[in-house]
Amino acid sequence: MSKSHSPWKYVLILAGTGAVAAVGGLISQGIIDAMHESTQIPPMDPAQADKVASQVLEMKCAACHAQDASYSRILNFFSCGLMRDHVEGAKRAFTLTPDNSIRSGNVDYLKMDYVLRTRRMPPASYSVVHLGSRLTPTDVAILRNRYKESGAAARTFAPITPVAPPSTHLEAARIYLGYLLYHDGRLSTNNQVSCASCHELTRGGTDNLSKSEGVPGADGYPQLGGVNAPSTFNTAGNIRQFWDGRAADLKEQAGGPPLNPVEMGFSCVEDWDIIAHKLYNDPEIVALFAYVFGDRGITADTITTAIAAYEQTLVTPDSAFDRYLKGDAKAMTDTQKDGMKAFVQLGCATCHSGPTLGGLSFEYINTHADLRTLATPEGYSEGAFGLRDFTKKEEHKDMFRVPNLRNVALTAPYFHTGTINSLQEAVRIMITAQNGADAASEANVKNITRFLEAQTGKLYGKPANALMPEDVQLTPVVPQP
Repeated sequence: MSKSHSPWKYVLILAGTGAVAAVGGLISQGIIDAMHESTQIPPMDPAQADKVASQVLEMKCAACHAQDASYSRILNFFSCGLMRDHVEGAKRAFTLTPDNSIRSGNVDYLKMDYVLRTRRMPPASYSVVHLGSRLTPTDVAILRNRYKESGAAARTFAPITPVAPPSTHLEAARIYLGYLLYHDGRLSTNNQVSCASCHELTRGGTDNLSKSEGVPGADGYPQLGGVNAPSTFNTAGNIRQFWDGRAADLKEQAGGPPLNPVEMGFSCVEDWDIIAHKLYNDPEIVALFAYVFGDRGITADTITTAIAAYEQTLVTPDSAFDRYLKGDAKAMTDTQKDGMKAFVQLGCATCHSGPTLGGLSFEYINTHADLRTLATPEGYSEGAFGLRDFTKKEEHKDMFRVPNLRNVALTAPYFHTGTINSLQEAVRIMITAQNGADAASEANVKNITRFLEAQTGKLYGKPANALMPEDVQLTPVVPQP
C-alpha cells in the first residue's frame, strides 16, 4: 500500500481536511481555492496548467483511479462497502497510470473527458463517503481545458487514410506474396484451410459464421474455433490482435492459426518445416520468396512477414462517414447524424474511437449487465474470458479487445460469442451492457444502427458490400532479375 493512498488519507478526507493532506505539496492550496471562486481559468503557461490539473487529479481522482488505489477495511465497513465498490469500479474503468498494453492514451483521455462533460464522476455516493471530493465547476474546467489542449477530443473520430500504392517493385512483390499465402491452404494439415477460409474478403473480412470451421477432427467433421472470427479489415492499428490480445501485431497473429490444432491443424514450432517443405514444391512461391527475402528462405518468420504486409493493405476508406468527416454534410442521412450524436452522448465513442472506431483498448463486457448472458441463448456455454486467457491475471477476466466498427454491417454474427445475427439487436445489447437498459431506447438503438451502417467503406476502390472474387485478386508481380 503506497503512502499517498493509505487509510489515513481517507480518514482525513472523511474529517474534511483531506484536500490538503492528499496534495503532497505539488502547488499551494491557495491557488485552487482562488480558482474555485469562478469557472474562469486564469491565464497559465502549459507547464503551470499541467501542474494544476495534476493536483486536481491527485487530490480528487487518484483515490480510486490510481494504480495503487486502496481502501481501509474498517472505513469500508462503516461505509457499507461503498469504498470497495468505488475503488474496484474505478479500476475497471481506467487508471491514471497509463498502460498502453490495455488502452491507448487517447482512449483514457476520451473516457475522462466524457465523465467530466456529463458530470458522471464522482458519483453522489462517492462524495458522501469522501467529503470534499466533489469536483467543482473550476476543477472540471481545468481538466477539460487540459484534455482540449491535448487534442484528444479532436481525435475521437477520423477518416480512414487510404493505403499508398507500393513505392517499389520489391514492396509490391512482398504484398503479392502475402496475398498468395493468405489464400494458400497449404498452411494447413489438409491443404484446404487458409486465412481466407475464415476471413473472406467478399464477406467483410469474416466468414459470417458463429464459429469458424477448421481442419477435420477425429470424427471427420470440421472442428470449430472457440470464438467468432473478427474481420481482417482495418486491423493494422489495433492495440493488439485476437480477442484476448495474445498477439502483439499482425505478424505475430499470422503465426497463430497454422499452429492451432483446431484451425489449421499443426501444433508445434517444428511443424513450420512441414509447411515450408510443401511451399518449396511451388516454383512461383520459391521465386517470390527468393526475390523478397533473399537467402532467408521459406520460414515461419518470412511467411508471417509477407502475410502481415498484405493484411496492412486491407483498409476500407471512403465510407459515407469518411466523406462526412471530410466535409460532405450530405454524405450521411439525418438519422445517421442523430445516431452519431447518440453514439457520443452515450459514451460509445470513448471506446469506439479513432479512424476505425475501436481496436485501441481492452474493456470489460459487463459494466452494467453481463454481455455474455445477454448475447447468448439459453444453454450456451462459452469458455473464453478475454485478456485473462492470455495474461492469466484474474483482474483481466472478461476484458476483451474492443472490435473496430468499420464495415460492421457486413460482419454478422456479432460479439466474441457469434450468437447475435442482427446489428440492431447487437446495438441494443451493447447499450444495455455498458450503459444500462434505460439508455437502450428505440430511438437510440435505431439511430446508432443507421450510423453504423454508414461505416461500410471501399476495398481497392470498390464498395466492400458488393465485392466479387475478381475484385479482390491482386495483379501478379513477377520478380525482377
